[in-house]
Amino acid sequence: MRKSNKKRPAAAQKLPRRTPRASTALPLASRLKLRDDFFQHQINFRQLLEAFDHLPGFRYFVKDAKSRLMALSSKRVSHLGLTSEDEVIGLTDRDYLPSEIVDQFLADDQWVIRHGKPLRNRVEMGMDENGFRDWTITDKYPLVNSRGKVVGLIGTVQFLEARRKMLGYLGPVGKAADFIRDRLGEGLMLSDIARHAGLSERQLQRLFRRAFGMSVQQFIIRSRIQAAIHELTRSQRTIAEIALMFGFSDQSAFSNQFRSVAGLPPRIYRERYLAELTSNPASYHHQKTRSPLGS
Repeated sequence: MRKSNKKRPAAAQKLPRRTPRASTALPLASRLKLRDDFFQHQINFRQLLEAFDHLPGFRYFVKDAKSRLMALSSKRVSHLGLTSEDEVIGLTDRDYLPSEIVDQFLADDQWVIRHGKPLRNRVEMGMDENGFRDWTITDKYPLVNSRGKVVGLIGTVQFLEARRKMLGYLGPVGKAADFIRDRLGEGLMLSDIARHAGLSERQLQRLFRRAFGMSVQQFIIRSRIQAAIHELTRSQRTIAEIALMFGFSDQSAFSNQFRSVAGLPPRIYRERYLAELTSNPASYHHQKTRSPLGS
């Protein structure tokens, strides 16, 4: 068989490995020392963090090994009603967040500190810019000193709703998420969602895990619970009515799912929310203007 003389398309050609020019490149050990000196002595770490302050729907925090805040994004500082980051330095989440959502945050901190490994795509109940509960996606990474000891962590937080909106521009995953959120009171079948998004069920599950860090079924449950929280805290409907409103077979099934996701039974969650509202009536104006899905 005659060999083809055709060249492979440019996109398929393997690019040659680039190496630094001998006349300008320092030895590797010298370059690594240059990097270490730069980060240790020539810049303030806060300059690196400032770049994250301008990302929409994105917050950061830095904690020491005892989960005490060492740095917090300026957006989060203002959302807490504070004028300066200095006011939260040395505090833990327990000092300014509701007790029912703090335990898991601190447990995750200590897991990262103890194991020296990151926690990624952690979907959990957090607080939005108005002080109300909303789903967030959190990543936490260990911070290690020059001796290899984990001395703290750096974390990022993004609202689940913000990520969902951004995915709308990415095609099938955003389309599937919107399909789900528009039909929370209906019986949702994976096959129907996949067909609407133009994907196979296997493709849909893979893309959902990549985008949200959870399965389609978990996304459905969490979305239903999030919408149910809105009704619990902003309406007079009974728990049984809310259960049926969002596709749960009965109040018992709803209560079990609610507790597994939100950490409290729906009745106690409503009672605690109303107690907080009584102690902070100024926040009522924000409640009336927010939609059921936090958008």
